[in-house]
Amino acid sequence: MAIALVAHPALGAVTEQISEALPVAGLYYPARSHRSDPTLPFYGDLTAMLEETGARTCAFLSPYQNLHKDVKTCLETGVDVLCGGPIPQLDDQTALQSKARLTIGGVHHSSALFNKALQQRLNPSFAQAVYLRLLSGAQGPGLLPAWWAACKQWTLAIDLLGETPLQLHISAYRQGRAYQIALTAAAMSGTTVQLLIAPQRTLTELTLLGTGGTISASSVQNGIALSNAQGTRIMPDVLPPAEIEWLRRFEHKNAPPQPDGASISDCGPLLLRGLRQALRQKRPIALKL
Repeated sequence: MAIALVAHPALGAVTEQISEALPVAGLYYPARSHRSDPTLPFYGDLTAMLEETGARTCAFLSPYQNLHKDVKTCLETGVDVLCGGPIPQLDDQTALQSKARLTIGGVHHSSALFNKALQQRLNPSFAQAVYLRLLSGAQGPGLLPAWWAACKQWTLAIDLLGETPLQLHISAYRQGRAYQIALTAAAMSGTTVQLLIAPQRTLTELTLLGTGGTISASSVQNGIALSNAQGTRIMPDVLPPAEIEWLRRFEHKNAPPQPDGASISDCGPLLLRGLRQALRQKRPIALKL
């Protein structure tokens, strides 16, 4: 069954790999320009793409101003929607009244890095988690991409730790259309959580420190480092983008599990309001979750 993709041009390498693995029929993004030689047929209009390709699933991999309108268009025409992050201004009634499926978030459940880190965190020898640090780059300039990155990292942290902190501190800075965001929280177990969002898209880092060992990975290291009393070993991580398996699960009616705490849809509006307040007041703010 044909799949349509909606993705920022910066995700060209990801969309290309998805199209090699799955039956992707077209690509759309509401930008003035796009890649000069796209691997996929590029459409300047979502409705035209859906009509010409006959796609029955549309995957939104990037946020933009009218995302909610395009998601509504898909749902009203019976096209299933898989969205990588929260959808601002989406009318809940639209989703409830549509016979099409709508799944939001959960990409990290298909990530080899997340699953390996979770496996090690649950290992009795890892013992108690003490400190979690995640660094991620926004996929493009502007507040919405930075917010999406923050939401995705927050839900990843909740799922990895298995608990939701009660309070969150947000700091946000802006230079032009580049945003830097820092989220800091303490879980009930005592684990300190620090999430950082930077303008550099390719940045990815994970560090989880436990009383029995350390798990670390980054975009500049060829694998996942696992350290404990016996030493350090590197596990290669050369698997394809998590979005491929995420889409494949959706196509097979196997929706990604929701986190134990708040879902990405629940935390999204709260984080967006918090970011705007931190930017406006130019100081860290506290949010009750």
